[in-house]
Amino acid sequence: MSSMNFGISSLTNKASQMEDNAEERDERFEKSRNGLGLSGVAVDDVLMQEALQVIEKMIEEGGMHQVATANVDYLVHATKDSEYRHILCMCDLVVADGMPIVWTSRLFGIPLRERVTGADMVPELVRLSGRKGYTIFLLGATPEVAEKAERQMKTMSPGVRVVGRMSPPVRPLKDFDNEPILSAIEEARPDILLVAFGSPKQEKWISRNRHRLNVPVCIGIGGTLDFMAGTVKRAPAWMQKTGLEWIFRMCVDPVRLVPRYSADALWMIRYLIVQLFVQGLFRRPVAPLQVSENAMNGINVIAAAGAMTGSGLAELSHAMTAAVASGQSVVLDLTATSHLGADGLWTLAAMLRHASQNKSEVWLAGVSRSLKRQLRAAHFEGLLQSADTVRDAVGQILRRQAVVDSEPQVAGAA
Repeated sequence: MSSMNFGISSLTNKASQMEDNAEERDERFEKSRNGLGLSGVAVDDVLMQEALQVIEKMIEEGGMHQVATANVDYLVHATKDSEYRHILCMCDLVVADGMPIVWTSRLFGIPLRERVTGADMVPELVRLSGRKGYTIFLLGATPEVAEKAERQMKTMSPGVRVVGRMSPPVRPLKDFDNEPILSAIEEARPDILLVAFGSPKQEKWISRNRHRLNVPVCIGIGGTLDFMAGTVKRAPAWMQKTGLEWIFRMCVDPVRLVPRYSADALWMIRYLIVQLFVQGLFRRPVAPLQVSENAMNGINVIAAAGAMTGSGLAELSHAMTAAVASGQSVVLDLTATSHLGADGLWTLAAMLRHASQNKSEVWLAGVSRSLKRQLRAAHFEGLLQSADTVRDAVGQILRRQAVVDSEPQVAGAA
């Protein structure tokens, strides 16, 4: 009997140790998480399993998180639409859905390790939800497609629970009758909301209604429900793996996709090459990024000296995250910064997102002409508020704080 108890205790200890190791791996991944900024969009460097881990953590945290699956068409819209660009930069996770984004990342010297498509992610989420008991709500596509997709989900993972589906009429966002949709979602209380309106409509709808969407994970999934329902065929596996899926899709739907893919290709030549050229033009051999911290009039000031790229970004990201975690505003002093890599642009977007989540501000100061050109070429200009000097930025923050402090508080407010 004692030997049996010892065996059970040993198994329990091993299970506990495995769980602790998994938590440590998740924590290390979150700290080392990075990506790159392309044409105003911050794309995360994640493998499929890492993306699923991030989504699991979102569900555990509760609240509301937005996930985007970016392809070249997303980047095209982002360069033309400042609202859409800001929405994508504020997303909690942006995966590289399009192979051209992965190829481009290699040109920038910051290779994304894997293409993570929405069409592949959704089936993985269905299986995960079946195992973990997460609930799903389907929004968009035709009623017939949504019904078929739900049946396929239940075949794929018998334990999965689809707690609702709605197929609003196709119309501009301004003409949407949102109240019945939001009320149905609130009543269903799903863990995952899959929105199939197509981009940029689906990302805008999620962002504009985030105040009512108490859903841990909201994802714009485009035509994924059509793939799941079998109404649209995906390319053979070998074409998906080699990045040639676009050829298959263009042959299947030439009227719609030939003009779109042609326009996307011209856009890549025009904009991504400009960003690549400008960032390469101002890149000089320099010492690794040096990060220092001080304060001015009670405001945190973090200085970045050298090139904002490479391994030094981890220290900068850690310092900025720690500073805004308590709700304090921060000034990032770029006076001695010589170069902004695509990974540095991703870090700036991550700083903005963390600051917004903690109801604080991040200001840039000392942005040189060359840095402004790099920000403009990458369509990141104006993403963060900026001032000529650290003193000016601190003054702006203090004046804003004074205005907020002088506002009368609502009776009964916490």
